[in-house]
Order: sequence, then structure tokens, then C-alpha cells
Amino acid sequence: MATPREDHLKKGATASVYHTLVAGSVSGAVARAVTAPLDTVKIRLQLSNKSLGAHDGLRQTVVRIFKNEGIRAFWKGNVPAEIMYILYGATQFTSYSMFSKALTELETTYGFNLRPSNHSLIVGTSAGLTSLIVTYPFDLLRTRLAANSERHFLSMTAVIKQVRASGGLAGLYMGAKPTLLSLGLNSGLMFWTYEIAREVSAQYKDNIPFIEGFCGFFAGASSKGITFPLDTLRKRMQMRSSKTSIIGLARTILRREGLFGFYKGFGISLIKTAPTSAVSLFVYEVVLNGM
Repeated sequence: MATPREDHLKKGATASVYHTLVAGSVSGAVARAVTAPLDTVKIRLQLSNKSLGAHDGLRQTVVRIFKNEGIRAFWKGNVPAEIMYILYGATQFTSYSMFSKALTELETTYGFNLRPSNHSLIVGTSAGLTSLIVTYPFDLLRTRLAANSERHFLSMTAVIKQVRASGGLAGLYMGAKPTLLSLGLNSGLMFWTYEIAREVSAQYKDNIPFIEGFCGFFAGASSKGITFPLDTLRKRMQMRSSKTSIIGLARTILRREGLFGFYKGFGISLIKTAPTSAVSLFVYEVVLNGM
């Protein structure tokens, strides 16, 4: 009889920092490699400030990129994105494991017991915020490189110089405020919904293959639907050379583009984010179970 695989994300699970670091890095790199073209298209859609009637849809955007910039354009910004995904995956899962252990110790010390889903929400949010601090400059570089609609590619060095010239080193964190809400909340919700899905599907674990992938898909889709407007604000702010009020920008989008303006690219975001979460969580478990 086969030995059941351990769920390393559940409350009370233990894994060394080295193992979670390696598994998190690999999961981040694989997830990025699979979804890079979708990410470029999503960013182009989010940055479009046209009204609903004049707004290009998914098909038009894909065709225009391919026709005007070539197939390689779908991987614009891939270098900082790969760095970001590897660092984010490593930091997220490693800090998740460390925060989980610390919170479990607090529960034991002070005699309280959180539900697994609430435990995952707290720990996941903390892990997301930690990962944000480490990786945000690469996220900004990825956005600016992917937004370049010229046929030639911009270099990371050129974009860094451009950002520093207009905003100094602090410019690398332009748009970080909505990101603190977006990524922190998204990470917390992803792990929370993942834990709930695992609780519900526990009885089918031995009969349904790739159950981790399904739970990751559900977690990614649910969390993205709640936080997507914040992600759009983040992308718009990352393209600006001066400080912008979140509320002011939100009002401008609402006035010029309507509520739909906050959800441009949401469809492809679901196509991208759910598989990204599924691949990330599944690869993380596979790597850890193989070490």
C-alpha cells in the first residue's frame, strides 16, 4: 500500500527552511515559464485607458502584438519576471512555513486553537507581505518592459536608469501601496481557500489524482476575483513617473472608463492566475515530497 503524501501547507506541517526555499524557487520558476505570454497580454489590457466601446479585446491585443512586435514580444519583461517569480516563490513558501511554525507555537503557549482555514489566512497574508518587500522592484521592471509596444526590446538597465532619474530609488516601489493590499490579501486568500478546499476534498484524496492542482486552481481563481481592481491600480501606478493618489487614480478610471476599467484583462487573468497557483502549489508539493 502506497504511503500517503504529506500536505506541507497544512497547519502543523514541518519542513526545513532549505527544503521550502528550494521547492518554492522551483515552483515559482515553473509557474512563470508556463504563463509568461498570458502575463504580457494581461498587462497590455490593464494599461489600456480607452473606454469600453473603444477598448481592444483579448483577440485584438494578441493579434496586434504578434503582427507588430513578433512572437518574442510575448516574453517581454521575462527576465525580471523570472527573477521575481523565483524570489517570490522561495520567499512566500519559506516565510509561510516559518510563520506557520511560529503561530502554532503561540497557540500552544497561550492555549488557543485557530481553525486551520483562519491559521492559513493569517500566515498566508504575512507571507505575501514579506514576499512583496523582497520582489516588488522586479515587478515594476516587468510591467514597464512588458508595456513597451515597440518592436525593439528595452533592457533592464535602461528601465532602472529611467526610474531612478524620475523618482530615485524610491521609484522602484511606485504603486506599492495598492500592492500591499492586493498581494498581501491575495496571498492570504489563496492559502485560506486552498485550506478550505483541502478540508472538503480530503475524503477523495486517495481516489482523485492531482487533487493539489485542483485545490490550487480554486484558490487562485477565488482570490483573484476579489483583488483584481487593486492589481489594475498597481499596474497603472507603476507606469507613472510621479507619485499618484490611489483614490485619485481610482476616481479617474471610474469616470473615464467606468467600473469595467478596473477589470480589464480579468478574463485572461483568470486563465493565467488559476493555472499559476495550481502549478505553483502542485510543483511545491511534488518537489518537497521528492526531497
